[in-house]
This record gives sequence, structure tokens and C-alpha cells, in this order.
Amino acid sequence: MTYDASRRLTVSNQRPLQRSGPFSLLFQHFKALIMMQFILGFTLGNVVGMYLAQNYEVPNISKKIEAFKKDVEAKKKPPE
Repeated sequence: MTYDASRRLTVSNQRPLQRSGPFSLLFQHFKALIMMQFILGFTLGNVVGMYLAQNYEVPNISKKIEAFKKDVEAKKKPPE
């Protein structure tokens, strides 16, 4: 395999594909709205989660799962 410098120059000098036409501004607007919705939802979810964790007694799910597993294992074992 040989390195072709002239081909490399032509590929790197090509202009990138740009969106043009009547829908390009609309597309950028929707893209910005979706990005803002994600950022706002992520931030609001974190703030609400922190508030709930600090002000309410949130149950420890891992302890409840372990207790459930022990109950299931105890029911599976036949009585001796």
C-alpha cells in the first residue's frame, strides 16, 4: 500500500457538506430546542433528586433486594 500525497490533498481540500436552503435555519432551531430541552431536563432532574435525597428518607433499594432474594431462597429450600 503506497501513500498518495496528491490524493490526500484533494480529499482534505474539499469543502464540508453544508446544509443550505429554506430548511437549514429551521433545522438549526429544532436542534437547539432539543439540546436545551435535554439540558434543562437533566439539570431539573438532578436538582429534584438532590432535594428529595436530603429532605426525605429515601429507602435503600439494594437492602430491599437482598432481603427479597433471601426470602426467595428460603422458600426454594425444602424443609428438613
